[in-house]
Amino acid sequence: MKITIEMSSSINGLIADKNGNEDFLSDRNYEIMLDLLKDYDCLVWGNTTFKNVISWGEEYINNLKDRILIIFSKHQKECNYNNVIYCNSLEMFKTICSEKKLYKIFISGGAHINTLFMKNNLVDNVIINYNPYVLSKGINLFEGEEFERKLTLEKVIQEKEDIIQAWYKVNK
Repeated sequence: MKITIEMSSSINGLIADKNGNEDFLSDRNYEIMLDLLKDYDCLVWGNTTFKNVISWGEEYINNLKDRILIIFSKHQKECNYNNVIYCNSLEMFKTICSEKKLYKIFISGGAHINTLFMKNNLVDNVIINYNPYVLSKGINLFEGEEFERKLTLEKVIQEKEDIIQAWYKVNK
């Protein structure tokens, strides 16, 4: 299994303000995610990220109708989307991936999901889209339990709208 975390953040690594608002991120970040997602078998989000994307409007979810979405949530939920699978643990996630033959996994938030996978040494690559914005307080790329990982920079891409994309390999 190959797992990549891709996130958009301020230049100081915050993915949302202290209230969970992501208005400082441009739509270009979502376009980047959709483009990268073409090379993966599924998209993994936390329930808060999923609810945030739904709140942006139906067209955002419609862009993902041909992708399997695995949503981490503490409670099993009913869903109106045929492509959404709810999951409540790493064990359940691994079972779903095995049953559905999902080998290339794309994670795009939130912070607790990023931490869960990174802490358990499951992440191979990290892609960060640094947006030209500074937040003094907010939600970090990784939050929750403590862990440390060394990364190696593989490449840097200057994107549209002054976004700098950094690609890292996780040293295991």
